[in-house]
Amino acid sequence: MQTISADLLLEKYSHGYRDFSHLNLSQINLFEAYLPDINLQGCDLSHANLAYATLSRANFEHAQLHNAQLQKSWLDSAQLQAAQLQQASLLGTELVYAHACNANLMHADLQNANLQQANLTGANLTGANLTGANLEQCILEKTELARCNLFRARCVDFNNAQIHSTTILPNGYPGVAE
Repeated sequence: MQTISADLLLEKYSHGYRDFSHLNLSQINLFEAYLPDINLQGCDLSHANLAYATLSRANFEHAQLHNAQLQKSWLDSAQLQAAQLQQASLLGTELVYAHACNANLMHADLQNANLQQANLTGANLTGANLTGANLEQCILEKTELARCNLFRARCVDFNNAQIHSTTILPNGYPGVAE
């Protein structure tokens, strides 16, 4: 996998280049970067700092984002299918209309994230923290929610989601959703 620096990526992006797929961008610092429509499909972005970045409509399909810092980022309409986001920080992130089918979000921090109309079909949210998250019209079909904290999460529809007795529901009680 080829590696490029943050400076080179930003320079190429500013000249209209959008396809950065299958690169090693591990530990890259793109704090507050403005990169809508960027293609990062299949990239290694583990331990990357993407906090406060604008990544609207970005393609992260099959990307490695474990331990990435994505807090307060704009990932609206982002493609996150089969992305690996284990232990990623998505605190307060905008994920409206995001497509994260079959994404691995084990132990991810999604506190106060906005997941309105996001599609999380088949995603693994085991151990994830969704305290205070907005899940209005979010699709959770076949989503794994074991040991997941949904305390004070808003507008959660558990229809066809995989709820466990270890899941903390929005009302603060553990157990199976009604």
